[in-house]
Amino acid sequence: MAYPLGWSVRLQVVVRRERWPGGSRAGAVALVYPGQVVEPDQPVIRLKREERGEELGDLPRLSLPAVTRKLPAIRPTGTHLPGDTQTALAVPALGEETVPAGLRGRVVDVTARGGVVIESRVVAVQGVLGAGPQVAGVLTLWRALGSDGSRSVQPIPPGAILVVPGPLSFLLLRHALNSGVVGIIASSIFLRDLEGFLHADLLELVNSPNGEALQAHLPPLTIMLTEGLGSLAMPARLLQLLSCYQGRVALLSGLTSVRQHVLPELLISLTSAEAEALPRQEPHLELVPGARVRVRGGDYCGRTGEILSLFRHRQRLPSGVQAYAAHVLLEEGQVIMTALACLDRIG
Repeated sequence: MAYPLGWSVRLQVVVRRERWPGGSRAGAVALVYPGQVVEPDQPVIRLKREERGEELGDLPRLSLPAVTRKLPAIRPTGTHLPGDTQTALAVPALGEETVPAGLRGRVVDVTARGGVVIESRVVAVQGVLGAGPQVAGVLTLWRALGSDGSRSVQPIPPGAILVVPGPLSFLLLRHALNSGVVGIIASSIFLRDLEGFLHADLLELVNSPNGEALQAHLPPLTIMLTEGLGSLAMPARLLQLLSCYQGRVALLSGLTSVRQHVLPELLISLTSAEAEALPRQEPHLELVPGARVRVRGGDYCGRTGEILSLFRHRQRLPSGVQAYAAHVLLEEGQVIMTALACLDRIG
């Protein structure tokens, strides 16, 4: 199974997640108790303030209170406008350092380290690569162009989780970091830009047996890539889905671990009305006509599309290998033939 939840996107699923800001927090104190119902912007953990400002190479580790701020009240879906300063996270009072829940749901446990386990019904989006600890923020769609097609500088509200439809660049990451953004969701990035920003070896990061501890030494910006390394764009269906929830408080984790089979994820809590309206789907992993798939090998690696038909007999592929194959209609409209072994079902 490529994704722990079965598909890369689940419109409705019940999850249990420990709310934990990452790192070693000896002074963490839970502010809630098991059985209590919490809102996404509600503080659930109080932290002992730590001295920050250590250097990460030539990149200073900024002292950002974004992950510990009181989040704004949630607006109804579709009412948020990018750049609206009312949705920015408010700066806490001096000495106050609390961690918001990020999820709407019921507290089921408080862990020994002071973390709070919350059960919530969510929209879940899983990426293929990421970095950074768990953060809560307001989903904000990045628009590089104005409505008339001209380039414009978009103000980024501090405390936002920025959704970038296309590939990331080193400069955009630095701009987001300096703007106080706590998380960023994008389609892809070149390896040199990602490692240059993280000041870390990517293979060492995802293969480490202690990956969670390493997140504390990264720049304070959590990253999730939906397509991985390279220059691929975000699938149109996924971008449309995230656009529907912009302005909402969400929980983002960038932790990626090959050893622990952990992928980065974005969780958006549903209201009772939304949960009743959305279909309840169980993931089916078999490859059948109509299934949404991602190509994970060959010239079209990382592309997404829909299976049009399956071949009953082995086919000779362009590589010369004979294998069971399928015709796949890619998001860009191109029809390709690829081996079934190179397909992951994502929806």
